[in-house]
Amino acid sequence: MGMHFQKIICVGAVVIGCFSTLLILVCKLLGENISNVLFLEDREFEFDYVIVGAGTAGSTLTSLLTKHSNGSVLLIEAGGSFGYLSRIPLLTTFQQKGINDWSFLSVPQKHSSKGLIEQRQCLPRGKGLGGSANLNYMLHFDGHGPDFDAWHKLHNLSDWSWADIRPFMAAAKPKPGEIFEVPRSYSTLSQALDESEAEFSHKHWHFRRSVYNIKNGLRHSVLQQFLLPVLNSVKLRLLPQALVKSISLSSTSIQKASSVLVGVKDEHSKELEFHIKVRRELLLCAGAYQTPQLLLASGIGDSTKLTQLGLPVQHHLPLVGQGLHDHFNVPLFVSIDTIGPTLNQRTLLSPINLFNYLSTGSGPFGNFGVLGHVAAYEDQTPFGITFFGAGAIDESAFMSISNFKRSAFRALFPRYHNASQEGFIFISSCLQPKSRGFVALQHKSMRRNPLIDPNYLSNKQDVACTIAAIRNAVKVVTSSAFAKLRPRIHWPKLQECANFGPFERDFVKQHPSDNYLECLMRHIGLGSHHPGGSCALGSVVDSQLRLYGLANVRVVDASVLPRPISGNPNTVITAIAMRAATWILKNELQDS
Repeated sequence: MGMHFQKIICVGAVVIGCFSTLLILVCKLLGENISNVLFLEDREFEFDYVIVGAGTAGSTLTSLLTKHSNGSVLLIEAGGSFGYLSRIPLLTTFQQKGINDWSFLSVPQKHSSKGLIEQRQCLPRGKGLGGSANLNYMLHFDGHGPDFDAWHKLHNLSDWSWADIRPFMAAAKPKPGEIFEVPRSYSTLSQALDESEAEFSHKHWHFRRSVYNIKNGLRHSVLQQFLLPVLNSVKLRLLPQALVKSISLSSTSIQKASSVLVGVKDEHSKELEFHIKVRRELLLCAGAYQTPQLLLASGIGDSTKLTQLGLPVQHHLPLVGQGLHDHFNVPLFVSIDTIGPTLNQRTLLSPINLFNYLSTGSGPFGNFGVLGHVAAYEDQTPFGITFFGAGAIDESAFMSISNFKRSAFRALFPRYHNASQEGFIFISSCLQPKSRGFVALQHKSMRRNPLIDPNYLSNKQDVACTIAAIRNAVKVVTSSAFAKLRPRIHWPKLQECANFGPFERDFVKQHPSDNYLECLMRHIGLGSHHPGGSCALGSVVDSQLRLYGLANVRVVDASVLPRPISGNPNTVITAIAMRAATWILKNELQDS
């Protein structure tokens, strides 16, 4: 009877799998259709609001202005549609390095990334409607009030305290049915993490299970929340597969943006260029890498550097592209001697798991495997720990998206060959890193990638903070709450760090030296893909996100963040876009 039932389940899963594959293909084809596209035959275009970039901020702004403004709105996006497969949470990493990823690389890093090919970090950014919100790991973060109070105190931004932004954070949070919180009973790892909170009650640590922007087992990003509901509005036009190449400024007494130059390639890869006039405001939402790139390519930036590049200077604004920041992660693998279940071959090939996902959207296919977080906000060096329930890591896939050298990957994941391995990864990071990098031009053309230097670990305080994060993560993993998992931390045996460890005692006491941990992070640490700060509040834009000296240009994306967010920044960017929309609409009302 048991064998017969298993056969029924297997056959049923195969039938459902075939049906779902067909459905996905149909939906993917349908997803390529983008409505309300601007008709290019006219060549004479003018809009009240021109929005550059359809990512988190751009999609939010487009929705709110389309709904509440009396003006016309044009949304310009360099990519097209992501297609249906992007909505399946577990397939997130397979989108990186694809057609919907800009696939940027950093410059060779001086202080980190020694275990990466050419010491260069992969910097994925979403290209298409939804932007990086359709490429990220879908994690929601409610925000941390002192982050914004620090903006207020340290950057003299009087109207950017937590009291100012909190109402917008509440509005930006997805509704209860549009988010998925990992339940305590999800796995032995989520249970252990939940139980360990009581064990560390004497610490001022914040334990939370992961909350995802997932609805019914599918990614539910700003595209579904904001953009799609207004896509057919008569006030809105979309211009996909189009690249904004430069911004033209008026030569009147009050300098402002008059138009943008847009390039669209035809089926023969021949580029058609045309100008789009801006009646009211130009809203730059191209992200922390490409917003400064566009400004610099338009002759808006440091006049000395622009002249050296042979670019005519339109507006001197010296700090464009400076102050780039990002979180920096150090992953460490832990094997366990019990069934997690964690992500591995057994989990992914289970007919039950496939059936549960197709029928209810639940199980391992319905999230990305990040199960929980621990944050020490009140520490002198605030740190975060993330728990990723993955027991088996595919070598070729992970090396492709991380740029790891094979030797570094195999040191980090010594059981890479065991596809059924149970385990998890704990990721240690500094929540408020001090290191700062920059974005610059490699070439005058926007068709060429920008020069990006995150400058990870250039500030020694980040090293000390990350060491503290690793040591505290070890305390959690070796706590009595985790003991039933029988965890074993695999300290990577890197040839370049051999003088510092790991030694046999390190596997017993779980306390390798600071020198070893520093060597480790400088070799295997990875960027968090949370870039910001390259057009920061107070240095490039004013408190209402207007570019200094240009009355009708606002920057609305992560590049305005003067300091890192102490968590995943996506919902914060949505909230900032909501706040920007209120200023824009208020100005329109006053003018009318």
